[in-house]
Amino acid sequence: MNPTSWLIITTSIIMSTIMISSTTHWLMAWTCLEINTLSMTPIISKPNHPRATEAATKYYLTQTMASTAILFAATMNAMNTSNWDIQLTTESAATIIITLALMMKMAAAPFHFWLPDVSQGSTTLTTMTILTWQKIAPLMILLMFHNKTNTTLTLISAILSILMGGLGSLNQTQLRKLMAFSSIAHTGWIMATMTMTPNISTLTFIIYVLTTIPVFLMINITTSTTIKDMGTMWTNSPHIMIILSMTILSLGGLPPLSGFMPKWLILNNMISLNMTVEASLLAMMSLLSLYVYMRLMYLSSMTLPPHTTLMLLKWRTQNKKYGKMTSILAMMSTLILPLSPNM
Repeated sequence: MNPTSWLIITTSIIMSTIMISSTTHWLMAWTCLEINTLSMTPIISKPNHPRATEAATKYYLTQTMASTAILFAATMNAMNTSNWDIQLTTESAATIIITLALMMKMAAAPFHFWLPDVSQGSTTLTTMTILTWQKIAPLMILLMFHNKTNTTLTLISAILSILMGGLGSLNQTQLRKLMAFSSIAHTGWIMATMTMTPNISTLTFIIYVLTTIPVFLMINITTSTTIKDMGTMWTNSPHIMIILSMTILSLGGLPPLSGFMPKWLILNNMISLNMTVEASLLAMMSLLSLYVYMRLMYLSSMTLPPHTTLMLLKWRTQNKKYGKMTSILAMMSTLILPLSPNM
């Protein structure tokens, strides 16, 4: 891609997200969402492959449909209340439509259908961007008017997202699709306490991003595309295999790793609000995703793949720089659980 085009696109994505987090006007938020979508579409279609073009088309149509619904609901609210402020949205029908549209942008169930196909058609780093950075803008808008959001709607979406994320990943062998279903499940955990304690939802998203980015960076380093590729990873780089296994377990939310912190806080908060049934459903649905993560960890570090050589480890390894960011993020995604009392 032309360096000038690359600079303009990345600047547009970053600035549109930052401007959404600082605006209070619905038209400004809608404009930034459209700029964000238009900037992300050429990055997805950059490989110039039919599958990438299909992924870019699905992404563009879904995001545009959600943005149109937001504009329609904001206009309806302005006609009835003469107010364009995000935090003062009082029309109940408009609030429900906007919440559903933002759920579609975040790929929360039942509007999750587009994310696995888009993730599979994109490159590894593009998928990482879609699953992490592109969720910030709709999440910020949801946080702005969380006290007006329907609690029942967000809870149903949370339970469905965790269920669909777990069921969808059970039969997957493609790593990018599997990470997409993992993102859907984590979106459910973010939505679970959105209306009650948005601070916990924000912390959940931060921990999810800290855990997902090193997984994608290590998948990109080892050029793995399927689960079976992870089985031979330890012959090339045993240290990458160990870090990846720990990060995957943290993504699954096992104690004493960092991924356990948001689930612990969410379940504790829901039980304190006498939502024991909902908390039990979330905990049971998450076992599906945990099984998938355990299978990934088992295949990457506890199985011995067929050998074509008598040597246990390859003596010639590719000279690739793993980077300090991968190591730092991997440490943060596994070792910051003791800080939870301070959060």
